[in-house]
Amino acid sequence: MVTILPVAFLMLVLLNGSLTASSPASAIHRERGEWCNEHQRVHKRLDAIEEKVQTTVEHLYSEVNSLLSAISGSSWALSVTPSGPLLDIFEDDTR
Repeated sequence: MVTILPVAFLMLVLLNGSLTASSPASAIHRERGEWCNEHQRVHKRLDAIEEKVQTTVEHLYSEVNSLLSAISGSSWALSVTPSGPLLDIFEDDTR
């Protein structure tokens, strides 16, 4: 009978430990759910940023095309020969 009490006590401790072990598992699932929600929020924000970047690039592309067409359209009006002296832009000018 004396040896049964420690065994019973150990069984009680083990059963109590296994019952409380389900509680941290639910906490892990809860944390995992919160992590998944955070992950989804980050992806939604990244999608919004990607969409803004794409529209900005499209806008800039159209602006560059319009500037290039304006430059190429007015290139016939520019003189080919320089009207003044040529300047070296890399020359050290200490004036």
